[in-house]
Amino acid sequence: MGEDRRRLAAAAMGKIPCDLTVKNVQYVNVFTGEIYPAEVDVIDGRVARVRCPGEPQELESGETVDGGGNYLIPGFIDAHVHVESSMMIPEQFGRAVVPWGTTAVCTDPHEIANVLGIDGVKFMLENGKKSLLRQYVLAPSCVPAVPGLENSGAEFGEKEIEEILDMDGVVGIAEIMDFVGVYNGSERMHAIIRKGLEKGTFLQGHAPLLTGKELSAYAASGIESDHESETGEEIREKLRRGMHINLRASSLVNHMDQLAAEIRQIPYHDFISICTDDVHAGDLLTLGHVNKVVRYGIEHGLDPVDVIRMATLNAAREYGFKDLGAVAPGYRADMQLVRALDGSRPKLVWIGGQLAAEQGVYVGEDAAPAMDFPNTVKAGWIRAAEDFSLIADKTENGTVPVNVIVPLDAGNVLRKTERQELMVRDHRVCLDGREDLAFVCVCNRHGLEKKTVAVIQNFGLREGAVGTTVSHDSHNAVIVYRKEEDALVLLRELERMGGGLCVVRDGQVTGSVALPAAGLMSPKSGRQVAEEFEGYRRAFYQVCGDDTPLLSCAIMSLTALPGIVVTDCGLVDGGKQEFVDVFAD
Repeated sequence: MGEDRRRLAAAAMGKIPCDLTVKNVQYVNVFTGEIYPAEVDVIDGRVARVRCPGEPQELESGETVDGGGNYLIPGFIDAHVHVESSMMIPEQFGRAVVPWGTTAVCTDPHEIANVLGIDGVKFMLENGKKSLLRQYVLAPSCVPAVPGLENSGAEFGEKEIEEILDMDGVVGIAEIMDFVGVYNGSERMHAIIRKGLEKGTFLQGHAPLLTGKELSAYAASGIESDHESETGEEIREKLRRGMHINLRASSLVNHMDQLAAEIRQIPYHDFISICTDDVHAGDLLTLGHVNKVVRYGIEHGLDPVDVIRMATLNAAREYGFKDLGAVAPGYRADMQLVRALDGSRPKLVWIGGQLAAEQGVYVGEDAAPAMDFPNTVKAGWIRAAEDFSLIADKTENGTVPVNVIVPLDAGNVLRKTERQELMVRDHRVCLDGREDLAFVCVCNRHGLEKKTVAVIQNFGLREGAVGTTVSHDSHNAVIVYRKEEDALVLLRELERMGGGLCVVRDGQVTGSVALPAAGLMSPKSGRQVAEEFEGYRRAFYQVCGDDTPLLSCAIMSLTALPGIVVTDCGLVDGGKQEFVDVFAD
């Protein structure tokens, strides 16, 4: 605000030389959808002029780049992403995504906020400044996701939201996941929404499968967007309600075939942008970032320039960014040179007129990565293997009815409980003769002595133990095991690493990924994290079946799911938001 643009105007008039000219390009105009030859002049990080053939350049620029007849398009903007899901800290995330043409992201630090509270949000803001990627942050709205059903490391109300909204670089309130609370008039959720409305800031939504009057109530509350649509019908109804849709393809979810088919039938696409939500380090290395979603959209029949517009100008307008999303006079010179309009890796990427990536390699001059993090795994109160036993107080020997968790789908996402009689020896439930069963323990790692031990069927674990501190959304430690001794070894390793992913076999750690930044992220590069994850994957499948999803433990506690989940407080029916007894009646 209040920026003096006289130098920019003088450069556009040809009175002073520009810093950079990119010539000999096929310029993609995201305002009109046209493609034509042009040259682009940049000064002080902004575009001064876009010159068509025959329009002279009065003064030579400090640097001239020959585009070789390739396409020049704006840098991509990710409308919604959780950096923590990459398992990299923000600066390393930036270095990983910029070579794919991403120049700005709008991030929800929901995961680290559930561990470290406001300090976690501040870390994401400050650390994000250490790479050239523009990293904007939204205030996490659901910390914890469902109060009373789980314990996290922090709790946010309207006071905390207001404090975060006043921080530089914060552009709105992040995905408001408690949609049931919103349309039912929850005082907590509407107090947070009111704070956003008072400040005139962006309110990001999260409304999977929401329809009818409930969707109208959700939108009427002031929430502007949604990234959770799984069907074409969802997209159409939400667009009809005036909501902004984020077209998503993440490492976990991709419904592009259905969504693209519906979009092709809708005349106007101004309220559709692109997001990645959750992308793992390995996928970033091999498949890409926003460009991957662009590529999928094109492969499913969407017009290339239309999809590029979604990933640039539409996303900028969604957030009210008036100088991002286009290569045009006065706009930030965030742009990329691409061989084809197909979502492939760009040849060159500029951010603010500075070369940021060349031929797939990040070239920004950044400070060394941060390396010192406090250990957030506080589970020393679990001292012995017996602490992982499922105790049947009223039964010394014999059998006891247990509400066993049973997956409802191959991805082990939705689950129910099923009453089963299990053996008891010395008051401890045992799994003798039941190779299809395993124990699951969720133990609080934020300083509370709270844990739940339950039994799960058909998880796929044959021996040993697998576990993690990446467990949405409160990120307590989740361990699945056959023997209590292996579970204890795994927990001790998570403590030693400061959190992460781990596999134990025969009492020995056989694979791990250390995530010392809040038990969620590594300070290492994307390539290093991907290599460690590959070692973990191999170890995981030595003890689990080939069809066991690698990150099953990470969603074992997700109270936003409609089925049965496990938290440090007990078994929870996510659909009813009620507790379920571990032992059956």
